[in-house]
Amino acid sequence: MKKVHYTILILVAFLVTNCDTNDDGFYNNVFIEVPNLVTIESPTTTYSVGQKLYVSSQFPRILNDGALIDIYQTTGANEFVFSYVIEKQINATEWEVVTVNDSQLDIVKGNAQNGSYVYATCQYNTVSGLYEYRVGFPLLSTGTYRMSFGYNSDSVNSVELRSLSPATRLILNINSTITGLNPSGYYNFTVN
Repeated sequence: MKKVHYTILILVAFLVTNCDTNDDGFYNNVFIEVPNLVTIESPTTTYSVGQKLYVSSQFPRILNDGALIDIYQTTGANEFVFSYVIEKQINATEWEVVTVNDSQLDIVKGNAQNGSYVYATCQYNTVSGLYEYRVGFPLLSTGTYRMSFGYNSDSVNSVELRSLSPATRLILNINSTITGLNPSGYYNFTVN
């Protein structure tokens, strides 16, 4: 009887240790790195109340991460998403997230939704063959602000774009470095 218990115990231990915990393989996630796909337009350290801070992205369906890849054909995705956060300093050590109504965002290309972060959507333009996003965030009050792209990631100097692929296709994650961020991963600015 003891042999049966030990055999079952060994079998269960073997099954548990051989479980695949790599969700990326299960969900067909692929990762590449392509710099400068997202930009802060006309970065300056000082804005005026009423101006808008524009974030844009425009990249072709064929990218080069050491080899050419047709991301539209590979993923079947009409959209890539990323996120960013705008915060206002409320005292020497604390920041609060700045939110506005979606109707206050100046959506020129792509789409955006604002809550505790801006959920940005680059939409594929079939005529130009580009994924496009351009949205202005209204600066409504004076103060010291910062913006970061690391809301859904651990990265401090890049943004992570993720394809919204059909269920049977690859999900492409593009890590893209951004210029204009400080070593902590923030774009700092003041609104007067």
